[in-house]
Amino acid sequence: MNQKWIKFLPGFIRNRLDKRHNLQNIISNTGWLFADRIFRMVVSLFVGMWVARYLGPEQYGILNYAIAFVSLFSVFSSLGLDKIVVRELVRHPERQDEILGSTFVLKLIGGVSAFAVMVAVSAWLKPEDRLTRLVIAVLGLGLIVQSFNTIDLWFKSRVASKYTVLSQSSSFVVTSAAKIALILKRASLIAFVVVNLIHVVLSSLALVFFFRRNGRSMSRWRPAYSVAAGLVRESWPLVFAGLAISVYMKVDQIMLGEMVGKKAVGTYAAAVSLSESWYFVAVAIASSVFPSIVKSKQHDETVYKRRMQKFYDLNATVAYGLSIPFFFWPPLSSAPCTVTPMPVRRGFSRSTYGRASSYISELQGDST
Repeated sequence: MNQKWIKFLPGFIRNRLDKRHNLQNIISNTGWLFADRIFRMVVSLFVGMWVARYLGPEQYGILNYAIAFVSLFSVFSSLGLDKIVVRELVRHPERQDEILGSTFVLKLIGGVSAFAVMVAVSAWLKPEDRLTRLVIAVLGLGLIVQSFNTIDLWFKSRVASKYTVLSQSSSFVVTSAAKIALILKRASLIAFVVVNLIHVVLSSLALVFFFRRNGRSMSRWRPAYSVAAGLVRESWPLVFAGLAISVYMKVDQIMLGEMVGKKAVGTYAAAVSLSESWYFVAVAIASSVFPSIVKSKQHDETVYKRRMQKFYDLNATVAYGLSIPFFFWPPLSSAPCTVTPMPVRRGFSRSTYGRASSYISELQGDST
């Protein structure tokens, strides 16, 4: 059955997409992801910069230092399982309750362990800075809650990311409104940190709700030691790959905090947020086409290679298409912050292509 939005397209496009249900699902899934990210990017630009101006470079720097610090440990809570689990759900839908149950338990154990180690390391690095340690601890609780993102992997395997989008967007709207209210109430930094944690909790609850709406229930999940062991055996190299990406993405803010100070982190983070907001392009494309590529690998090597090549070409085109205008046209990189445009422009032009390339590499590795 064709997607409902097909009827609104011009006739020549509708004819090319007619009965190509797999392609329709990919376009629909990518569209949901793009719409969500563009909406959140626009709202974040307004609310985020308002929060940055309200908190000031010092407190905004503490917040972003803590976020960067937690991000370094998040890879140990996810255990590099995400793409492996999506692949296994596509290959073995009849075993989805065992796969999802085992994944949830692994993520929960990883989240608790990562949180404990993170708190210990922060206490060792910042023995006198109680505020920074408190912010890190509150944000770090999200590592445990994110074990419920296992549900998101099920939606991805079915190319149904609209439910993830609805979950995250609804939570985002609520917490964005809460941040505006906190600014008007002249609230403290800790209040904004708690709102960030609430965003993770609400997103997880919404995922559970939509999971049940699709006729599924977490009570059916059956963790299995053999499945869990198999997942970890395949995913552990991705932990190091994820750690390398996390270090590449966030260690600059941690180094600034240690070497220069929290004020410098606040100024720098306000500019970097503009660059990072566009990484969703590579993520949206990769998550939408991944199930299709996995299936083609099982049935026809020629089709698999052709789809991989199209994926390479599309990502490279998008990466260069976004990078070049930002490099040569200064107004595009003039973020509403106190960082000069040229570093932002150059950083954006390099990082966008690097992010797309990393997803290409991960996808190729996971499909084999």
